[in-house]
Order: sequence, then structure tokens, then C-alpha cells
Amino acid sequence: MVRLTIVTLCMLAAVIAGVPQFALGQDKPALAANPRGVYASINLRPAQDMINRLSAPYGSDKRIAIREVLGRPTAVMPPVLYALANTLAEDHPEEAIFWYHVGRIRAVYDALRCRDKTAQAGVLALRQQIGKELRDAQFYRRDRVLRIAKKAIEWDTENARSYDERWISLYGKVAASSDGSDSGILVPEAEWPAILKHVHEAHLAAVEQFVAEKK
Repeated sequence: MVRLTIVTLCMLAAVIAGVPQFALGQDKPALAANPRGVYASINLRPAQDMINRLSAPYGSDKRIAIREVLGRPTAVMPPVLYALANTLAEDHPEEAIFWYHVGRIRAVYDALRCRDKTAQAGVLALRQQIGKELRDAQFYRRDRVLRIAKKAIEWDTENARSYDERWISLYGKVAASSDGSDSGILVPEAEWPAILKHVHEAHLAAVEQFVAEKK
């Protein structure tokens, strides 16, 4: 049984810079360079392609990419939701904050279900990709962030994931060195409901702490 503490989860679910983060012992998390076996079956190319489209400086394809993600948000991996949030931050800040929170919740949940705990480096990697516009959007809308976070938790509860939830494992040491014959990448499914409950509680606690800091 995976043992989770609210403190650990609050650290993992930290909302912006300034909220304590977990120590992983590596400054620049990176994906496994040459995954083998079961790890090679995790296809991140569509997600990476979508992130590139969303991150383009301008163009009609960027707008099309936004519409595509908003049309099927349950089917995209959390890194894509982070990219969407960064893209929306300047013109649609509250929508951007919402999708950031959904992405964060799902990334932390995926990380905590991964047997290889070093894969939690993927959450740190995503945190490092948060753009200035998105950070500013949250800072200057601090009074609205808690409401948005609650809405994100509700959305996460009501919308099943339809992406490959093993993506986070490619940030771990096991994926980088394994022959890919691992019997299971994720912890037993019986543990998932408890993990999700704790993730939601910890995320909300972290947001409440963030909001209270400037009162």
C-alpha cells in the first residue's frame, strides 16, 4: 500500500514559486533517452507535437491546436494542459489558470501512482515550464484562484482520463535503465481512489496556503 502524507502531497501539488517543493536530487529532470520494452510502448510524440504547436509564437495552426485540445481535454497528457495554460495566459488568464490546475492535479496523481518514485521528477520538469504570464495571472488573481482550483478538482472528478497515464514513468531512473520487462509500471489499481482523494485534498490545501499568504 502506498503511504501518503498530506505534507508530501502539498509539496507535490505546490501551485506557484514560493510554495515549498519536494527535493528530488536532480536539477534538470529529463526523459529517458532510449526506453526499452514496455517503456518504449509509451508514445509521447503526439503530446510533444501538440506542445510545439501550442508554443508557436503566432499562426493559425496555434489557434487550431488550442481548439483541438479544448475539444478533447481528457485525451491529452498533463504536459499538454500546461502548454495550453501558458498559451491562454495572456488573453484568457482565468481559463489558463483553470487548465493549469487540472494539469497539475493530473500530473501529481500520475506521479504518485508510478511505482518508480524517481519519476516524480516529471512534476518538477513541468513546474519549470510555467511561463511568466501564467505565474502573473495567478498572482494578480489570488482572490479567484481558490474558486478556480475547486472547479478544476470538480472537473477532474467528473472527467475520466483517456490518455496513457504511464507517461510520467519516462522521467524516472527505472525507465532509463530497465530492459522494459517490468511487470507493472503503476501501483495496484485498488490504491488509486485513495491516492486521488489525497491529491485533491492536498492540492486544495496548497492553494488555500497560497491565497492566505498575501492576506
